[in-house]
Amino acid sequence: MLKKTSAVLLLLSTTLTSSLTLASTANQEVLNKGRAEYEARCMHCHGENADGKGHLIGFLKIAPADLTVINKTNGGNYVTDKVLKAVLGRHKAGEDKKMPLLKDVLSIEKVYMISEYIKSIQK
Repeated sequence: MLKKTSAVLLLLSTTLTSSLTLASTANQEVLNKGRAEYEARCMHCHGENADGKGHLIGFLKIAPADLTVINKTNGGNYVTDKVLKAVLGRHKAGEDKKMPLLKDVLSIEKVYMISEYIKSIQK
């Protein structure tokens, strides 16, 4: 009986470890893709470090948000919805003090990946 219990525990442990490794690998892939999308679409305004200090800042009407402090500015909670609304648009194109609408350029999946990357760099 002890051998059977040990074998079951070993099998469960191996399965759990494999599942966690797969989840970790999948999560890392999302973060890598999110970073690549961020660098292609967001970095020019929000900066290499997502601190709101991109090289296009001098051409903007207002400074871009520091994306590394979303947790701090929302009571310690990262707000995915806030990122989704900002990127996909909750305003009219061309309104003052708003970032450009990207809903026609980025898929929901890509916005999610960007959001996950931003979540991973919170201070």
